[in-house]
Amino acid sequence: MERRDFIKRAALASGGFWALGRLSSAWAADVASDGMAYGTLGRTGARVSRFGFGTAPIGRGWVPEAEAIQMVHKALDEGINYFDTAPIYQDGESERRLGKALKGRRDEAFVVTKIQDPSYRGTMRLLEESLGRLQMDAVDLVHLHNFGDEGRFPDLDFLFGEDGAMGALREAKRKGMLRFVGASGHLHPSRFQRAIDSGEVDALMVAVNYINQHTYDFEHKVWNRAAEEDIGLVSMKMFGGGSRRFKIPEEDYEIAMSYTLSLPDLSTAVIGLGAMEHLDRALRTFRSVKPLSDAEFMEVARRGKELIESDSRWQAAHGYPLA
Repeated sequence: MERRDFIKRAALASGGFWALGRLSSAWAADVASDGMAYGTLGRTGARVSRFGFGTAPIGRGWVPEAEAIQMVHKALDEGINYFDTAPIYQDGESERRLGKALKGRRDEAFVVTKIQDPSYRGTMRLLEESLGRLQMDAVDLVHLHNFGDEGRFPDLDFLFGEDGAMGALREAKRKGMLRFVGASGHLHPSRFQRAIDSGEVDALMVAVNYINQHTYDFEHKVWNRAAEEDIGLVSMKMFGGGSRRFKIPEEDYEIAMSYTLSLPDLSTAVIGLGAMEHLDRALRTFRSVKPLSDAEFMEVARRGKELIESDSRWQAAHGYPLA
């Protein structure tokens, strides 16, 4: 839907949705001459691009390796420095291709990977394997992957103990294998409070978009408190996604990006990209979108609620539960 149409309809929007009240730091950020915006990833102090490159798609078999590498190089040339990957993305192929692309340019990138084993031994093994595929001695940030999933991390006391994953990440940090620790995922927003309470989690990456504000609502349930603790806030699933491959309507592409970038306290927004034309389009839109006014924001919220109510499967776009 075109922005001007939202402006016309915003006057009809009713209350009941939270409005911004202030511009996101995404528009108050340091903007380079090439149009890329940068900001600080919370208490890490790291300067990161507001546009984050989600590399899961570049590891897929139908994406030629040469194109994947070209995409990473173009992203770097365009000022993007935040790259997100994980060992489960195409069985490590995403990490391998990213590492190959960053050879000789490692100092230009803030590299993020993930682990999803609750044990010390399993976490250390996964991290060492990731570093091998990436051809790096260290990464900048390691997320506890799918942190909200009870099945993945059933015992948080064990997880944060010396024999758990956090014990391994503490040791890896002491050894210089990583700089910062984060938690990522959807499901159970309430579980992310434990990550905040630990005092050891420097960044959070969660599913945030104009539709999921009516389901998970990480914006209220997690982000407000995390921002108070100066934890870096990273969004994913800007355009939907999830196990059912749900995507936002094509006509909402621009407004979906505006919604996420308008959120207060956002550090960076990760966008999954699997083709050069996807990168080109996302860059054009990123550089052209403007922050939403409160009235526009309310209209976008109403639009998201319409989509939720039009198809109950949106309720489970990333799986249950929502609490």
